[in-house]
Amino acid sequence: MKIGKFVTLLGLLLLAGCQHPPPVEGFERCRVTLPEASRQAVVVARDGAAPSGMALRLYERTTRGWQPVGAAIPVVVGRNGLAPVGEKREGDGRTPSGVFPLERGFGYEPLATKLSYIVLTPEMIWIDDPRSGRYNTLADKKHGAGFSHEIMKRGDDLYKYGIVVEYNTRATVPGAGSAIFFHIWNSPTASTAGCIATDETDMLRMLGWLDPARHPLAVIGDACH
Repeated sequence: MKIGKFVTLLGLLLLAGCQHPPPVEGFERCRVTLPEASRQAVVVARDGAAPSGMALRLYERTTRGWQPVGAAIPVVVGRNGLAPVGEKREGDGRTPSGVFPLERGFGYEPLATKLSYIVLTPEMIWIDDPRSGRYNTLADKKHGAGFSHEIMKRGDDLYKYGIVVEYNTRATVPGAGSAIFFHIWNSPTASTAGCIATDETDMLRMLGWLDPARHPLAVIGDACH
């Protein structure tokens, strides 16, 4: 090989090695609109390399702007995909798009995490019935009598570790959707009823990384038009 061609090839290889990951769909438009206080973001977007076509990436805001933390994490979302901002409805099998705070973790056993963490008991439920005055809240079984609800300490490991996505939990709108969590998946290709699910190892990684002092956010889908 001629020296000139070798130098050119070497330069291209070095340049490729220094490139940053490609920009995440949807997050580019959101970067400049996220609250200044927020220093962490969990970005869920389409990714053709993931088995389900979806992945999440962790980002932190530095003096150089938003920077990725680690590699993409494969996830699964609702069986009917992502609902556009403002269009999520109870029972539609879609994951809501948008920007939402991450403030609470939960699980079957105590865990060291900076987030507020709820140790689930057999009496805890999440009410998903729009008729209930406690719609989209964690409650005791006695408050769920006569209303549709989800048992939180399940007979499987799906909720062994999880994080509440604060979607429709403030000024709660009946029927707009409830019980949106990050939690452990059944498999890399098994969709959810509307949550975002991933491997147990990656759930633990997220719970160890998130810091309420840095006001973490979930940025899901085409969150910023």
